[in-house]
Amino acid sequence: MPTPTPDLRALGVEVARQRKERGWSIDRLAEATGVHRKTIIEIEAGRVAARISTLHGIAHALGVPLPDLVAPVCARHPKAVGRPTPLVEK
Repeated sequence: MPTPTPDLRALGVEVARQRKERGWSIDRLAEATGVHRKTIIEIEAGRVAARISTLHGIAHALGVPLPDLVAPVCARHPKAVGRPTPLVEK
């Protein structure tokens, strides 16, 4: 089974929603996260796959659990209930 493509646009929408819900500007989130404002812009636009460390920093700055922030990325993926994901394909 091929690996599903992450929905980066959905992640960007969620980051923007969380940021705006707090009344924060892109600059404020960038400063609180410790990344350049262009990085936040690119993530919110769904143009880049952010590093896990960047996503962790965004979640921490916004005060939300990381799984809640990234949940939209996999929301449309089919669930493989009871089947472990293979780490290495043979």
